Amino acid sequence: MRRTNLSNITASLFGIEIAVMGVFLSFPPFFPLPGYAKDLIRPEVLVLATYETGKDRGDVPGELQYWVEREKLDQAIQVPGIDHPILTNGAGLYAMVIGTTSRCSVQIMTLAMDPRFDLRKTYLLLGGIAGGNPAQVTVGSAVWIRQVVDGDLAYEIDSREVPAAWPYGLIAFGAKEPGQAPANVDSSAIGGLSEEAVGGPGRIVYRVNPTLVDWAYGLTKDLELPDSSVLEANRAPYRGYPNALKKPTVVEGDSVASSRFWTGTVMTRWAEDWDRIYTKGQGSLAIGDGEDQGLFLAIEQLNKLGRADAKRLLILRTVSNFTMPPPGIRADKSLFDDLSRSPGYLPALEADYRVGSVVVHNLLEHWEQYEDQLPSAR
Repeated sequence: MRRTNLSNITASLFGIEIAVMGVFLSFPPFFPLPGYAKDLIRPEVLVLATYETGKDRGDVPGELQYWVEREKLDQAIQVPGIDHPILTNGAGLYAMVIGTTSRCSVQIMTLAMDPRFDLRKTYLLLGGIAGGNPAQVTVGSAVWIRQVVDGDLAYEIDSREVPAAWPYGLIAFGAKEPGQAPANVDSSAIGGLSEEAVGGPGRIVYRVNPTLVDWAYGLTKDLELPDSSVLEANRAPYRGYPNALKKPTVVEGDSVASSRFWTGTVMTRWAEDWDRIYTKGQGSLAIGDGEDQGLFLAIEQLNKLGRADAKRLLILRTVSNFTMPPPGIRADKSLFDDLSRSPGYLPALEADYRVGSVVVHNLLEHWEQYEDQLPSAR
């Protein structure tokens, strides 16, 4: 954001909410869910992809394609207001494309407010590729997200105008310089904005149900993920980053989610600082992406409305590229690389399906148990 007063910041914060309200007004009057009991569509698991490239089958894949092809999702349901049809195999598994950046919140709320759907017991799995922090993970790895830190709400000064001593121009609301935690970091009022303006307390950090995350991680932590000499060559230049030099694995970590597509050493430092500030040093930044914050806010709002269960949300991010180039490569050179041609693109999509499908199949196979009782790690 390049705004310098709180009234403009407040106006921008309402942007998504206004758009969502417009979507709601297009629906017929809302009635309690039990009135539709006989005809409701009740997904057991809903896989959320942020995008698809071209067709759903047979071409260069996006995040949806492997799910469509391998799970035989050949039945389509058109939903007004949603760009891509909802797909299902008729056996409890559904999938949808929610779109990129925080605007994905509009698509998932549109589905949840369609009177044909009952998502109250649906397990939601966001499976998507993202950038990986080389200090924590390597390309091809899979990360079960424990905490989502919203990277959109910030003061910003153009990089050409920041004081010489500052590493970057993004500052937390309520702070006076980069990397500094505001005095009100635990307050519901962020940077002087009211609780209503920021959507309620705790809108910077969203914590995924830790019991569910531990269960999913326990099921998948020993999976072998795709590796190759090409991936090995891709990670080799990251000397000084031991975790970046390892083979792909399944881990847990945090994401900093921002609608800005960023890259570089400086911005990675900002994201690490952002995670440290808002988790009070308890987090571990593994992923940079653009959707987790919008999705989580939408699911929590739907939880309040009784339309979804926030405790049934899982976020799986697989690393298609690093959040910064290796030493000697300028950030702008890596930013505009064709991601679909990068060494980590297809391995990340494969890891997304390979890891995510283990959890999905377990939920479906034990639905009689998990319909009413959330799974937990043993």
